[in-house]
Amino acid sequence: QQVAQIRTPQRRGPSQIPASALPAVPTEQMKSAVERSWEQVQALGTYNVGEILYRHTFMIMPEAIHLFPPEVRLKYREWSPDEGNDESNAYQSPALRKLFSKFVNAVGCAVVGLHDSDKVVPMLTQLGARHINYGVNEAHWQTLGKAFTLTLREILSESFTQEVEAAWS
Repeated sequence: QQVAQIRTPQRRGPSQIPASALPAVPTEQMKSAVERSWEQVQALGTYNVGEILYRHTFMIMPEAIHLFPPEVRLKYREWSPDEGNDESNAYQSPALRKLFSKFVNAVGCAVVGLHDSDKVVPMLTQLGARHINYGVNEAHWQTLGKAFTLTLREILSESFTQEVEAAWS
């Protein structure tokens, strides 16, 4: 069995990962399916998608809300008159909508970078490494992935075909 050598920020030295566990290189058909479906997602707007995403995230893993205490949420406030001042209910948080819309924007960058992985992979690697310092672990990323799939399913509705789901995963 082939094995790839990688370095991760959490461990010192190389880790052994079976080649079968590494993601497959997306085909042009997969890239096209992602791009077409992403156009539909973008039409809804990043703030709206961010809100759907954080609701799915906390539905799957309610304890993840502890990663976003009020003092963290306050950093992402817009402080506009229509936003309101109440951050006591995280499930109705404009700040979380903004924070999760940043994830949606990062996904958008990845979609744009599908044809130029040399640029997008370092950006996403740095983003992931930075989040280790925030207490985000592998289980959180898996939850966010599941929540993102549910978000796509909700937004795309009938357009969320097996082909689209396979392309995104």
